[in-house]
Amino acid sequence: MSYNKWSVVKLFNSFMYASRGVVNLLKSEQNARIHLIYAITVATLAYILSISRIEAIVLFFAVTLVIAMEIINTAIEKLLDIVKPEQSKSVEFIKDAMAGAVLIASIIALVVTVLIFLPYFDKLAG
Repeated sequence: MSYNKWSVVKLFNSFMYASRGVVNLLKSEQNARIHLIYAITVATLAYILSISRIEAIVLFFAVTLVIAMEIINTAIEKLLDIVKPEQSKSVEFIKDAMAGAVLIASIIALVVTVLIFLPYFDKLAG
C-alpha cells in the first residue's frame, strides 16, 4: 500500500470541498437551516447565561450530532435518488429510517438543551 505525500494544497482543497458541501446543504435543505438557527440560538444562550464548561461541551456534542445526522441523511437521500430514481419500498424505508435518525438526534438535543438551560432560567425568574 502506498501513501500519498502530505500536501498543503490537498489539505486546502479538502477544506474547500467540505465547505462547499456545507454551503450547498444550507442552500438546498430547509431542515439544515433550521438546525443551524437552533445551534446559533443555543450557543448565544449558553454565552449569555454563562453555563459551565462541561455543560457547553455536552450542548456542543448534542447540537453537532443533529447537524452531522442531517448531513448524512441528505447525502444518503441524494445518493439513493441517483442510484434508484424510481421509488421502491427499500428506498422509502432507508429514507424514512434516516429521517427517523435525525428526528431522534433532534429530540435528544432538545431534551439536553432544556435540562441544561432550565436551572438558569429558574434563577432568572426567581
